[in-house]
Amino acid sequence: MKVLIAPDKFKDSLTSFELCDIIADAIGQTDSNIILRQYPMADGGDGFASVMHHYLETKGIMSFSCDPIGRSIQTSYQWNEENKTAIIELASASGYSLLKKQEQNPLYTSTYGTGLQIKNAIEQGALKIILGLGGSATNDAGIGILAALGFRFIDEQENILPPCGNSLNSIHKIILPPQLPDIEFEIACDVQNVLHGPDGAAFVYAPQKGANADEVEKLDEGLRHFSDIIYKETGKMVADIPGTGAAGGIAAGIMSFFRTKLISGTEMIIDHSGIRNELADASLIVTGEGKIDEQTKKGKVVGRIAQFGFEYNIPVIAFCGMADINETGIEGLKAIITLADDINSVDHSIKNAKELLQQKVKATLPLIISGEYGSRFL
Repeated sequence: MKVLIAPDKFKDSLTSFELCDIIADAIGQTDSNIILRQYPMADGGDGFASVMHHYLETKGIMSFSCDPIGRSIQTSYQWNEENKTAIIELASASGYSLLKKQEQNPLYTSTYGTGLQIKNAIEQGALKIILGLGGSATNDAGIGILAALGFRFIDEQENILPPCGNSLNSIHKIILPPQLPDIEFEIACDVQNVLHGPDGAAFVYAPQKGANADEVEKLDEGLRHFSDIIYKETGKMVADIPGTGAAGGIAAGIMSFFRTKLISGTEMIIDHSGIRNELADASLIVTGEGKIDEQTKKGKVVGRIAQFGFEYNIPVIAFCGMADINETGIEGLKAIITLADDINSVDHSIKNAKELLQQKVKATLPLIISGEYGSRFL
């Protein structure tokens, strides 16, 4: 019997690497004859760069940057010398985890710090930037990144605007740097939101970043105005491209001036992991993420792994902290097992995730072996 272990992280609790080890250890203690293969996973959000490093054996580069409100910080990104590619997590310099709750306001936060990381990578000789989106504190359409690369955003009075969401509606013209860096972007993005409107960056995500209703309206107006300015200055229509609404509209700003591909972060990780080579004779796949809900079906790791189960007739079991839907809502998923239950609260489950996960895996394994969830090669 061969079991593939392919979870995403439990956010604020366990990394995907820790989850793999805990699940493998629990299965091994129960039945040492089971063949185990570990594939830590990620989407384009937190943990993306470390998982890419695991599969590509990249080198970590330290650089000085700033957080979303301009404080100096030291950050890192991954570097592949062979193909001159930098792998950068947006959240490492522009993430809301860097801010206290009272500091979170997407009108005034900026992606400038991520731009400094990109600038450093270009100085290293980068030809391609792979940018993982997720966990951002920003809603600036990427003008912070562009400002760090030498762009200037000018209002009607010829003032240079600070590169933040509050400035978007005041942009009158954009001044490009004297020499545009010859760089290609691959943006790892796992949502399909457009730039503005009811399904856009501001209305869907800005409230999670600290914006109130009036601020959400202002940010949405700014994103709409920004897309109009981009069309006027470049002839490009970016507002309705799926994915441009992710992470406060970053892709819209970048693709307006650079060669850019929007790629599923989950698919990128899967491609580099080699897990497809193990599917033909796998008996079971164990996956998981912190919370399983409707978003899981929209490009998240558990939803994609469940698709493998459906395509190859492999039972797929998902462990999670909590769930808003059951397994019947995700094609290919045989069972969802939550750490939080009638006995264990969500807070308790987060603090004691390792022990609870070990218990749940050990309790579930006999059911798996008995064929409760399917019987492929058992």
